[in-house]
Amino acid sequence: MKTAARRSACLAAAALAGCSINPTLSDRVQTIEQATVEQAPLVTPTKSASVLREGLACMDRMLASEQVPTTLVAVKTIPDPSGLFSTATKDMLVTALSRMSRTSQAFRVVDYEIDALRQDTVQAITGLLLTSGQVELQKPQIYLSGSISFGDKSVVGKRRTLGVSTANTDTGYTTDLLGTVVGLDLHLGDMNTRTLYPGMDSANEAVVATGGTSVEIGARATGLPKHIYRLGLQYEVAADNNQGAGSAIRLLTDLAAIELVGKWARVPYWDCIDYEQNHPEFARQMRQWYEELSVADRWLLAQRVMHAEGNWPDEVNGMDTPAFRKLISRYQAANDLTPTGTINFETYTKLMRGYVGMTADGKLRSEVKTAGGELKHYAPGLPANTPPPGVLDISLVGKRESTAMTVGEAVVVRVVPPSTGYLYCYYQDAGEVVSQIYPNPAQPSAVAQGGRAVTVPDTSGSNPFLIEASKAGAEQVYCALSPRPLTSQLPPTFTKADLQPIAGLKSLDPVRAAFGTFKPGVAGELKWQVAPGAAKPGQGARK
Repeated sequence: MKTAARRSACLAAAALAGCSINPTLSDRVQTIEQATVEQAPLVTPTKSASVLREGLACMDRMLASEQVPTTLVAVKTIPDPSGLFSTATKDMLVTALSRMSRTSQAFRVVDYEIDALRQDTVQAITGLLLTSGQVELQKPQIYLSGSISFGDKSVVGKRRTLGVSTANTDTGYTTDLLGTVVGLDLHLGDMNTRTLYPGMDSANEAVVATGGTSVEIGARATGLPKHIYRLGLQYEVAADNNQGAGSAIRLLTDLAAIELVGKWARVPYWDCIDYEQNHPEFARQMRQWYEELSVADRWLLAQRVMHAEGNWPDEVNGMDTPAFRKLISRYQAANDLTPTGTINFETYTKLMRGYVGMTADGKLRSEVKTAGGELKHYAPGLPANTPPPGVLDISLVGKRESTAMTVGEAVVVRVVPPSTGYLYCYYQDAGEVVSQIYPNPAQPSAVAQGGRAVTVPDTSGSNPFLIEASKAGAEQVYCALSPRPLTSQLPPTFTKADLQPIAGLKSLDPVRAAFGTFKPGVAGELKWQVAPGAAKPGQGARK
């Protein structure tokens, strides 16, 4: 009997072992599915930016309003002699310049740097094409140089320790704070002479804090027989907080970029730095309000804001619909946010910036911190150059204070759409000739990205055309933005995009009437006067 029982046990063990070694197909599928789920990220991605992201956008609008011409700039490698911070400071600086040029097109970085030890694909191809004359590099006008000038560890320190001990217990409490100071020095130089401009520099410092708190509790058992060893219990709870150097260096880089660009362009850059929404209390209070709202309340609040700004024409019911998700994605892309289509914290903060401000006693106040509150703009909370929401901004490049022109002057129009969509622009000259100027053969795509300027004609392209004011009188441009393409719904003569005069049109009124039937949509126009002058050959838009 014992032998049979042992055999049965061995067979059962062998069967179990065989199952564990050779899993079935269903077990494999379950394992793969479970592994896939476990590898999913816990949170959605967000844009990497400092608290000066709004300051960079403010500088972009300021440079556009001041009609600062496009400047080619080179950026040198920003080294770290201390070796404490492993950050790509040069790339952060390039990103800051790019964010200050979305609307203004004020800066273009010439990306050319030879590294003999680490040749990448672009460097290798550029080197080959340069020798054959197939690539023409434009010489930068200015360059940025500098370094992470110092990194002093533990220059700020606070430590507090408290302990209580009795015959049977030990209790301890410890808290400490250490601060590392990092400095960034940048300079602006002239490429022609390789000399640095006096006063065109930026030197700022920031403190990176590292702190921790711990609680220790210990106890000993007493009253036990002598032949039993004394028992003890030790319990410790600790929490460490490290701010990290990356965000501090990005903040210093953004601040230095704003300062250097402001000095170079001679604009009041300080207006884009010293406004209340850069206050640390702003982010903390916004986070608290955001977490107090339910998901449904966040969707309702977003719909109310988008409806008030003219971007959401449908019912405000707080429903999470595919149409509203697409609208949120376009809004996020236009405002340099991660286009997730959800109401995350960075999107909520951007939506609320027009409705939140600081009171006289330094407290944050909002007219609409909840979904049911009154929707009312708080004007002092934004910089003075913030454009109205949902407006198609149209301006003439090179005309800072007026729109007056003279015969023979080139007409260059800058259009900044509030959101991503399909852009159509039409030009009426002083001779009552109407032409479609966007899209055009040199700029065939009708899609325009929200918040990014479209220049017509694109003078930086390889095949630009020219629009000249050839006759004295009144001229104007009309542009319309639609969330969907309208080529099949407009008259064919309105969408040929060949820069030829539209037959039968003497004004832009029929164009306005045609686009006025499509909802939702955003339209804008700009008018100016052309004074008599020395006329040049040609008329209107031509290649």
